[in-house]
Amino acid sequence: MTGRTCPYEESVAEAARSGEWSPELETHRNGCLSCAELTLVVAALATDAEMLEALDTPMPDPSVIWLRSLLATRERDFHRATRAIIWVQRAAVAAALAVGMAFTPGLWKVARSAMAGLEFSSPLADLPRAAGSPLLVVVISMVVLGGLAFMEFTSLSEG
Repeated sequence: MTGRTCPYEESVAEAARSGEWSPELETHRNGCLSCAELTLVVAALATDAEMLEALDTPMPDPSVIWLRSLLATRERDFHRATRAIIWVQRAAVAAALAVGMAFTPGLWKVARSAMAGLEFSSPLADLPRAAGSPLLVVVISMVVLGGLAFMEFTSLSEG
């Protein structure tokens, strides 16, 4: 970009706005690249201005547009910031499921033998002994927490 301006620039802009071209100005516009570009820009802006004036609906309040833009930016930043956390959580659930699946055959035998020792005839009387079984607590906790994590991950919607 040179920084020089054409001496006819203001006259060309006015003629482009009004649509009234003198033969001398029209000849200059056809020969000057700067004035030809200026004519295209002014004509496009004039067309846009006419279309906006012809609209029946009023333009929205700029403060509302600005507020919506800020909220959209915050939401986009929130999703960008939590994306890594969500993937780490998914990886942790996948690892827990993989470990659980690896130990399932051995745990099933141990859990079945632990369940065989429980008496369900009087649950309140056997509660301390049943609640004291660490293996049973671990298995039930894994099942409940895994189910909750699965429900949370399937309910998340990523934007």
